[in-house]
Amino acid sequence: MAETNFVQAKENKDSTLVHSKESDLEEQPQQSKDSTTEPSSKFTRKDLAKLVASLVVVALTIVFLVLVFTPKHPKFKVRSVAVETLDYTNSPNPSFNMRFAAKMTMKNPNFGYFRYGVTNVSFAYRGIQVGEVSIPKARVRAVSTRKMNASINLNAKNVGNDTNLESDVRLGTLTLTVQSNMKGKVYLMSLGKKE
Repeated sequence: MAETNFVQAKENKDSTLVHSKESDLEEQPQQSKDSTTEPSSKFTRKDLAKLVASLVVVALTIVFLVLVFTPKHPKFKVRSVAVETLDYTNSPNPSFNMRFAAKMTMKNPNFGYFRYGVTNVSFAYRGIQVGEVSIPKARVRAVSTRKMNASINLNAKNVGNDTNLESDVRLGTLTLTVQSNMKGKVYLMSLGKKE
């Protein structure tokens, strides 16, 4: 009798376990449906937002690098000229001898400094050189302009007997052209020594 009671108790215990496992299995699919449906749509939106943000950051980085690391040509200009002395003759041999002060600038549009060597600036009358000045080597800071002043002596000894010179001196106008060949290097994001 004791054995039958023990067997029945064991069967009752097993059936209770089977019922509880079945009820757990019935509840589980509902939880899994709820848990997979909602977070998956939020997860996709978050991923899309992260992807778009990453693409925007990459595009901005590329634009920044192109703007900063693409070197641009520095620009040298003679801004103004003030005549200090002027001697000229019309005939029989037209000539001139003058001294003037020139204000020049070197503009560096780069995000790094520009270093150039000694540069000769020549002044010409109708293609014939009448004067020259030498600019010492220097360095121009990033995105800035360096101002320079120079005094230049010009004379017409190389021009010779030119009929255009006689008429220009008579009219009081001399057309001069300026030419220079400046060589240098642009140092982008450099930690070099300062001068």
